[in-house]
Amino acid sequence: MKWPCLNTLLVTFFLLGIGSAHVAPPSDVILHCSSLVNKVAWSYDNPPTGLRFRVDIGRFYKSPGNIGPLWVDPPDLQADVSFLSDQTEDYFLAVTAVLEKEESEAAPADGISFSYNLDSPAAQKCSLDLPPVTVLDQHDNTVLISFQHPWLTYEHALVTSLQAGDKRKRRHVQPDNPLPVFKYDVTIDKKPFADLRCTENVCEHNLPVDASEQKHCATIKGELERIGVLGTQDYCAQPMQENKNIITTVVASLLVLVAVLTVLLMICWKKTKASSNLPSSLRFNGFVDETPVASLSVSNSSVPLIVEERPVLPGETEQSGEPQVHEESEQSDEPELSGEDAAGDMEDEEHQAYMGGERIEEDEDMETSNDNGYEKHQVIVRVSSDEDIEGYRS
Repeated sequence: MKWPCLNTLLVTFFLLGIGSAHVAPPSDVILHCSSLVNKVAWSYDNPPTGLRFRVDIGRFYKSPGNIGPLWVDPPDLQADVSFLSDQTEDYFLAVTAVLEKEESEAAPADGISFSYNLDSPAAQKCSLDLPPVTVLDQHDNTVLISFQHPWLTYEHALVTSLQAGDKRKRRHVQPDNPLPVFKYDVTIDKKPFADLRCTENVCEHNLPVDASEQKHCATIKGELERIGVLGTQDYCAQPMQENKNIITTVVASLLVLVAVLTVLLMICWKKTKASSNLPSSLRFNGFVDETPVASLSVSNSSVPLIVEERPVLPGETEQSGEPQVHEESEQSDEPELSGEDAAGDMEDEEHQAYMGGERIEEDEDMETSNDNGYEKHQVIVRVSSDEDIEGYRS
């Protein structure tokens, strides 16, 4: 449809809506359309009781003609027309005040024509907002510009529109198909970089900048499926000095963290090593030996003891002729033994002294390696008148 035909259709459409001049039309009718969200708003001073607003809508290509009107009751002074977002279609609308059977003139007088299609002859072109952009100074007279592919941001709304549109454009509905090409232009430091393309989830480009500039700012605009995509602001990189401060702070924090961890590891290692180097004899296994140790009586005398047998005198019994033990400087406190007991003890001592070979070797070893320092005293025992036995007393 040619643009003159569109003007004719608009004039015919609004002539049908002209009513009585006694009802004032709305003023300041404005359409806000961005990122597939469309709202028409207007102003009206002191609306009388019973006044309503009618939003008349029409389209040009798919079943040209009027779409059912929207009714709005005061105090609301706007209407949501986001369903008018097919990028392959052109739309027009106007707002009329209605009081019972009387109507105002349509406002604005020429109506509002709009479309999301960049090739449309409509007076107002709607666009998509560019996703958030990051600009990083690379310290080599370049900046890195990165942002999410716009298709991923508006996928659901665009898929609905594509499903209702040309079948050839439904290829992006399937998740296994590649993203559509996003073409965009960047102007940074007043230097343009045109015809940049992106088909990845994240769009990235390294661009050279003027080193003499203290601050680098970029403007971005592009198109996606013949829909305009505009940046919402100027995207500026942080000054290099600020980046250096940030890097210095991060490095200092990491060094402090490494130092603290090193100290903690050294403390743990030292404690572990100290506990593991204890000899086995000093390690406590949880048991205490409480076996009582018998005390040994040690004679302090260094004088050898002589045991001699005296003859039995007349008037004495045989038991009184016991061998006696004499100590040159002091008398023994031990009780005297009878003759039979003494003889039995002597036999036991002889048997232990001469028959226990293994014990003798052990006793010799113990005597040579004895660290207790017990003093040994020589003892002479007279068995008969012509036979003496030498022994030791500890």
